Amino acid sequence: MRFAVGIVLIDAPHSALNMLGIDESLADRNVTRVKKLRKGGKSYPYVSPQAWRYWWRKTLAEHFNWELSPLFREQKQVFTAANPIDYPDDDVFGYMRAFKKGNTNITVTRVSPLKNTPLISVLPDRSSVTTDEGYASRHEGDPVPYSQEFYSTVLKGAFSLDLDSVGRFTRIDKAGFKNLLDKDSIKNKELKKEVEEMEKKAEELGVQMNRKEWLMPSNIRKKRASETIKAIRYFLGGAKQTQYLTDVTPKFVILAMFEGGINPFISNVVYDDRGEIKLDNEAIISRILEFKDLLNPKKVFIGKDKSFMREWEDALKKVKEELEKDKIEVVLTTVGDAVEAFAKEVEAYYG
Repeated sequence: MRFAVGIVLIDAPHSALNMLGIDESLADRNVTRVKKLRKGGKSYPYVSPQAWRYWWRKTLAEHFNWELSPLFREQKQVFTAANPIDYPDDDVFGYMRAFKKGNTNITVTRVSPLKNTPLISVLPDRSSVTTDEGYASRHEGDPVPYSQEFYSTVLKGAFSLDLDSVGRFTRIDKAGFKNLLDKDSIKNKELKKEVEEMEKKAEELGVQMNRKEWLMPSNIRKKRASETIKAIRYFLGGAKQTQYLTDVTPKFVILAMFEGGINPFISNVVYDDRGEIKLDNEAIISRILEFKDLLNPKKVFIGKDKSFMREWEDALKKVKEELEKDKIEVVLTTVGDAVEAFAKEVEAYYG
């Protein structure tokens, strides 16, 4: 199993990209908080993983014309069409849907090939969060005070894309692996017709279909996987853009392909040192060498915006020098070029 993995750093110099909402513990209830998590006695602002995935989906629709799966609502549940043949986001982002029609109640689920962390601030809240005191005064009468938090920090997120799972759908009766329904087991006419239409579309596309698995043609799998990677350079989204206008395209990335699903870049390759964000180049070198046998191909792609963390450039050259002594190629370039070159490696995986 081959995985495309990486980390991204998003520079958020004055931002409130994913808010918690009004602080209900205060009597006047007029303070809007940012989301925070606690670690080691400190609090860190973060963007939730589902918010980041929403940005990712939106970017794929905007820049790569992905037709996104429609949403349906039943009582308190919201789910997509659960149709990975027609909708590439159902394929890449996974789903869970309970088909409830008449006496039929069948659930299909798909483990998402794309997994991601939250985007977490490198700096703790005491070094990054500010509270803005404002007043609403465009109405008649006394101004109404309100407060909202925002932060100045760098957000770090990691991801893993299971390349073998993209375009591969199982029909095993197990949570996460019953991706598709079997029309022969369905009595409900409306639901049976829905499954028959999906099967007809699959036949037209040349999907290999057997009792337990469907496999899409390699050109479709290649397109979906590579565009998922290419979307990284174009990320768009985030709350409070009207007031804080944050560019959420990454300013730093490390990308590589590993067998088995590990991501050695998730923890502590960048860290807070008394309010300054530092790069731990020794950690990057040692982790890649530790998993060298799983690195396939022996290439690491590092992209950095020229204006972001200029002081890291010598440390990154050291990473390149040390890894290339062990015959691991390091492509050190801009973020856009690193993402595009990495996407070509992903395409090559599918032949």
